Order: sequence, then structure tokens, then C-alpha cells
Amino acid sequence: MAKNRGVSTDLSDIDITNVRIEQNGQLDLFSILDPASRPQEDYSNTVDLYDAIPKYVWGPREHEDLKSATLTRHCTLRGNKLVVKLKPAIIEKDGRTVLIYPGQREELVEDALRKIAVSGQAVSVNDKAGVSFTLYELMKELEKMGHTYDLNEIKEALFVYRGAIMECYSEDGTAVINSSLFGLVGLTTRQDIKEGRAERCFVQFNPLVNDSIMNLTFRQYNYKIGMDIRSPLARFVYKRMAQYWTQASENNPYTPNLVTFLGQSPRGLTEKMGENLRAMRNALDTLKKHKVVSRYVEHKVLQGKQKVIDAQYEVYPHPDFVKEVIKANQRKKQVQTQSLRLETGL
Repeated sequence: MAKNRGVSTDLSDIDITNVRIEQNGQLDLFSILDPASRPQEDYSNTVDLYDAIPKYVWGPREHEDLKSATLTRHCTLRGNKLVVKLKPAIIEKDGRTVLIYPGQREELVEDALRKIAVSGQAVSVNDKAGVSFTLYELMKELEKMGHTYDLNEIKEALFVYRGAIMECYSEDGTAVINSSLFGLVGLTTRQDIKEGRAERCFVQFNPLVNDSIMNLTFRQYNYKIGMDIRSPLARFVYKRMAQYWTQASENNPYTPNLVTFLGQSPRGLTEKMGENLRAMRNALDTLKKHKVVSRYVEHKVLQGKQKVIDAQYEVYPHPDFVKEVIKANQRKKQVQTQSLRLETGL
């Protein structure tokens, strides 16, 4: 039975006891075991459903009134229409109580934690998928990927994730999930946090991440490219492509609609269609620079002769991205074979 020191979502110190931190053979399947032609550190996994849900706020993230703080969004995943409600974390910061939504910083922190997990540090936290790490290790992983945050910023990001609530409902009102973005967060005591090097910390991932790992619906993707992409919308597009475009080929375009795609992203749609068009073009141009997209064609949808009401895109993958998809498909087959061996004991 592992016992851990921790801090609460109000950033004061508490004891966290009776938290089970264990190894789990199923979690080994989440690890990147095949470095092949690229260094192993280039890869991580995207997670089905969870990564596609619009759970971030890319604009101002602090809110003042708790009564009006719930954000409502809509998305369609696997053909199912979902209503997503996002509630901010309540954080004590600089002597005041603030409401903070998860944003780009929190996304990058979770991506780095997931990378640490796939590199051999995935653990079961109270029977759910999680990761064991040190704050210093997490800070250095982010720094290596070009994202510099100090320990206090990282600590705050973890507790924004712990305090923010995501609710997803199907069209008929049935709750799909109602959970904090992180199920549990355990950090070291305040005196140890100053350096953050030695004491182990843990995070229990969201239940949807756990379900994806248990059901093998995660997919390998190029983590380094994802972390190199500075545009949050371009990163969102990239992860969607990596997770769902499993048959990518140079002659088989990805065909998103502007209104549908942006409406289901954390950015959402603005009233001015010109702004929406520019946002999508900028995201796709960014992906061209990172050799994810080779080219794209935009077909405007008009109302009357001039008013643009939507746009359809033909997005053609770069050959490098096609190679990544092929590797991800091969890794998927390996994981399925390994899972079968675990089940049969062979």
C-alpha cells in the first residue's frame, strides 16, 4: 500500500493516504515499445473521444461569477451528438479565490504527463490509469519540448485539471460522463516542492482515458510534432487527424466542413465568417509547415451569390504523415496481439 503526501485543490497541504499505486499489465500496452525508424521519444498516444471533446478555453480563462461559469458546447463523436458542459476549477491564488478554465497550458501539461506514462511510468491509481512522476521531471519534459513553465505554474495547471468538471450528455439527456478532468492528483509536501526533484507525485487520468486504455482505442502519434505546433487549433486538427484518419493516403483527402469542425472545437465559431475562414486556413497552413498536410482545397458554400455560409475542405496528407499513420496502424495490430496474449496467458 503506497502512502503519499499531497496538496489539495486550494493549494494547501493535506495528507493523501490509502491511495493504491500499483503496476498493471494492461497499462504496459499503452507504452511505446517500437522505436523503429524514429527515436522512441518522438511518440505518444492520442485517446479516443476524450481528446476530441472541446474541453479547453483558448481565450481569457479566469471567470468571476460561479453562477454563470458553466460553458455549454456541442459536438458529434462517432455519430453521437453530445452536449458538453465545462465548469472551471476553484483555485486559491495570491490570497484570492479565482475560477480558472483549463486551457493550452493544461493541455500541454497533460500531453507531457501522458508522454511520461507511455515511456514506462504508467501506474494504476486506485484501480484507474494514471502516471507516477516528479514535478522536476514534468518541468524538464515540457522544457525539452519548448514549453517553459516554473513549478508553481505546473502545480497550478495540475489543480486546474483536478478542479475543472466536464459533463457530457447524449441527445436524450443520458449522462455519458460527469467527472473532474483528473480523477486524483497527489503532490509532495510544500517543503519538498521547492526543488521537486526527488519526491514522487501521481495523477489519475480522466475516466475516458482509462476506458480508452482498457478498450485499446488509443493510437500512436508523433508527440514531438504535436508539441512543436504552437497554434492550439492546428494542434486540435492534428490530433483529430492522427486519431481518426486511419486510412490516410496521398490521394484520399480529409474532408472537414468549416462550420461543423470549428463549432466542435474549443475555438468555436465567431459571427464573422471571414474570421472563421482565416482561422481554418492558418491552422492548415501551420500543418503544412510541419509536414502533416501537403496541400488543401477550400470550397466556399454560398447563400445567394456572395454570402459565405460555410466551406468544405479537401485536405491532402503529407507523405511523412502517411508514413506515421501506417506505423500507427502497425502498432495498433501489435497492441491487439499483446492484449490477446495477456488474456490467454500465452
